[in-house]
Amino acid sequence: MNVWHCHAVFAAILLVLMPAAPALAGAMTPKPDPEKGRALAERVCVACHVVSRPATSTVAADVPSFLAIANKQGQSMEAIAGRIVIPHPPMPAVALSREEIANVVAYIMTLKDAAAP
Repeated sequence: MNVWHCHAVFAAILLVLMPAAPALAGAMTPKPDPEKGRALAERVCVACHVVSRPATSTVAADVPSFLAIANKQGQSMEAIAGRIVIPHPPMPAVALSREEIANVVAYIMTLKDAAAP
């Protein structure tokens, strides 16, 4: 087999596989894990937010609980993630990976429509 033939075969394989690349990449992206999000929130967010029920800490009155955040009218996963990525005062900037943010947001959304405290 000559070099040009090898290149042609390789190009044909790429053309066949390229349409499947997004699906393959999506399959490799981990699904958000609410339990990992809860564990991370209990380490990172608990100084300012009540992150679980029952409340395991006390926080400032003007800082919403995760339950309140989840049940805010019109709340979405994207909106919560945006507030983590671009925090508002007094929330500090917290360096989290995309996967960690997705996990925390997934955990918060498990509290949606839960009974108020």
